[in-house]
Order: sequence, then structure tokens, then C-alpha cells
Amino acid sequence: MNIVIIGTGNVAYHIADSFKNNSKLNLFQAFNHSKSKDAKNYSKYFECDLVTSYDAIDRNADLYIIAVKDDAIVEVVKNLIPLKFHGMVIHTSGSVDLMALKNVASSTGVFYPLQTFYKGAEINWKTTPVLLEANSKSGLNRLQKIASAISGNVKVMDSKSRLQVHLAAVFACNFTNALYASAYEIIQKNLSKKDTNLLQPIILHSFQKLQKVQPKKAQTGPAMRNDQTVIQKHLTLLKNEKQLSQVYKLLSDLIITQQNSK
Repeated sequence: MNIVIIGTGNVAYHIADSFKNNSKLNLFQAFNHSKSKDAKNYSKYFECDLVTSYDAIDRNADLYIIAVKDDAIVEVVKNLIPLKFHGMVIHTSGSVDLMALKNVASSTGVFYPLQTFYKGAEINWKTTPVLLEANSKSGLNRLQKIASAISGNVKVMDSKSRLQVHLAAVFACNFTNALYASAYEIIQKNLSKKDTNLLQPIILHSFQKLQKVQPKKAQTGPAMRNDQTVIQKHLTLLKNEKQLSQVYKLLSDLIITQQNSK
């Protein structure tokens, strides 16, 4: 299967990397708006041609993968429509509806890896869920074959359900990471950068605990106990940090509500 990938960022890199050792998947061309250093390195690493003009995109590929930021997909599609691709066109977003591709090709789909991608990440594709959607049975069968070759966790899901999963993933990954960043800042500001290591065991254990216990039952801390004395002590420490103080209050109220609900 001859593949063109639109985009050379983190998602495009890791998806291409998952294909690298599969002789049936041939990534032969990549598109980026400019021949940036990263784009050229991408082209070199994956041994594919790099083009910077939409008109230079090969018209005879079997599969076109749009792997760009969610808010750029509509604009990319607009530029691809005049090219009249015969091959299947898919995007990799959790939040963008399949219908965003309706005019770009007769066969369209979604290939959404439920994972956090960043430079240098080692992705375990066998455990990474890949959520699929297509506008035809044949297109879906094609995506299932590709996904099953790299992941042991493949699921067919429509756009509405995929958006719900994407929302949940933002809470589970992005928001928690923002809280980790705030925790590190508190330690760095009041102790030292080296002392952020003190948080590593509790962060690791909190994650490991979720392998055995549901999050609600795994909850601990002052809000879980509704310990207002400790909560007020913490809020006093945050009196000059308006945003963090608001976050602390909101999350404490959320925990109290969760613990009091059946």
C-alpha cells in the first residue's frame, strides 16, 4: 500500500514509525508547508520524498493520511479537494468529525491513536488503542488491516463517541499533566528543582494503583476526607496564586462531590 502523509509533526512521526518495519506499507511521500529542518529530517529518516506544494502531492497513492493539528484539518482538506484523489483519505484526530472529509475523496476515514505523542517518546503500539471510522465497509476493512498490524487494541467508533473518548483523554492526560507541572513549580519555588524528585514515587504509585482499583475508590487526601482544616492551610499557602487557588477549590469540591455520590 503506497502512502502519502500530510504533516511531519509528532503524530505524523509516530504513525510513520509504526509503519516502518511493515513491508506492506510504503510511505513514499510526505507533505509539509516548508522544507524546515524537522521536515527534512523526517524525509531523511523515513526515506520518503518531501514536497511543499499541494500540487506536487502524488495523485496515485492508495492512502493519504492527514496528520496535522485538529484546527488545521479543514484548511488542509480545502486545499486537497481540487486534487481529486482516487485513494482513501483519512485523518488522525480524536475531535474532528469524519464529515470534515466528505468532499475530499469517495473513500474517507479516521485512524485515531489514543495516545500522547511527543518527541523522543517510545510508543508501545501493541497496547495503544486505535479508534477507526470510515464511510464505507471496504474502507473500514482496509483501516482494520492496517491498525491490526500495529496494535492489539483496535476499535470501530463513530465520530460522536470518539469525541467523548477524546474529552476523557484530555482529563486523564493533559489536565493531569498540567497539575503535575503546577506541583513541580510549587516544589521548585519553595524548595529546589532537585526536590521535585520527591514527587516521583507518589506519581508512579498513583498510576499503578489504577491498574487494580477504580479512580473513585483510589482517591485519598484532604478533600476525600472533607478535612477543611488542611484545605484551609493549603489555600493560605496559595493566597498569592489566584489561578491555582481557584483550581484547588474547584478540584476539592469535585472530589467531595464524587465521594458523596453513589
